[in-house]
Amino acid sequence: MKKTILILISFYLTLLANNNTTYKIVPIISSNPTAGTGGGLMATAMYSADNNSSPSQTIFSAQYTDTDSYNIFFVNKLFFSQDKWQSNTVYAHIFNNTEFSISTADLPLPNLPDYFYPGFEVKIDAFMQQFMYLLYPRFYIGGHFAYIAQNFSASNQEGKIFLNTRGIESSKRGGIGMVLSYDTRSKQEKFYPKDSTLINLNFTLFPSFLGTDIEFSNFIINARHYIPLFHNKDVLALQYVGQFCSKDTPDGALAALGARNVLRGFPIGKYKTRYMNAIQSEYRYTITNTRFRLAPFIGYARLDGGSKGTDTGNRDKDNGNYYSGGIGLHYILSKKHQLDYRLDLAYSSDDEVSVYATLNQAF
Repeated sequence: MKKTILILISFYLTLLANNNTTYKIVPIISSNPTAGTGGGLMATAMYSADNNSSPSQTIFSAQYTDTDSYNIFFVNKLFFSQDKWQSNTVYAHIFNNTEFSISTADLPLPNLPDYFYPGFEVKIDAFMQQFMYLLYPRFYIGGHFAYIAQNFSASNQEGKIFLNTRGIESSKRGGIGMVLSYDTRSKQEKFYPKDSTLINLNFTLFPSFLGTDIEFSNFIINARHYIPLFHNKDVLALQYVGQFCSKDTPDGALAALGARNVLRGFPIGKYKTRYMNAIQSEYRYTITNTRFRLAPFIGYARLDGGSKGTDTGNRDKDNGNYYSGGIGLHYILSKKHQLDYRLDLAYSSDDEVSVYATLNQAF
């Protein structure tokens, strides 16, 4: 696995070594009362694999938080052969040192205080490689491979209770799947769509022959529509995300608020269930004669199906309705590629305020 990752990174570095590549380095920030405050750096390169393909992007980021947690990400989105092919590569190494307060009212265990403070650590290594081919104008078909290793360990007795009652345990799994995509974005709109639609249907199976203890599957719908406003400078962005997981899906593969920018304002993984339906919108207003945009946003999600849990745990604890909203300030780093650096301030239905500073549009 490590050899494959190194070969892919070497290949991408070769593509970046040309005079038309645009390089940017920016600080990244995240702050949430539950997840803590962190900062780091994100480096990106915008390049073209050939003269007739859409711009491609490589991102490398590293962040450290005041909870002694850290994460490292490598992402590459590549268009080549006149956009007949797409390649998406993701590698992540994450270490989270987690401690938070939780109500014990729903836990079917005796002699617990009203609140306690579970502490646990999780280490995650994840790799995904996807290829898509233009089968028909605007329609892509493809496949992907993913491998994820998660290791959980409790740092106090409350952490052991939390992990056991939620059915959260260490696991390794490999997955294969297929993706169908409908994409009307032009070559100039890949990073700031204005008048287009993007729909991805993604099905993944995690079979035993790829190292999965108990087979499971998930299906994700990610649909986006972009409406131009006011002389094509402004955009109303709309998104629907649906994720549906089979019965034995482990904790780390469940639908989670906060993941993939679905409802900014929620720490990734605080709420997880087997089924999620989420909608969100963002109005991107470009301030005249400047490189700045204002982007108010709002979102709603419904979680159902509970988690895997255990016979003694509460499988339905996270079911319910959630919402968040906020305002973003964007700075256009590259007018050529419409590459934005954004600072988002989000408020959630948990009555928490979160701050994010990162690259690209949220969706």
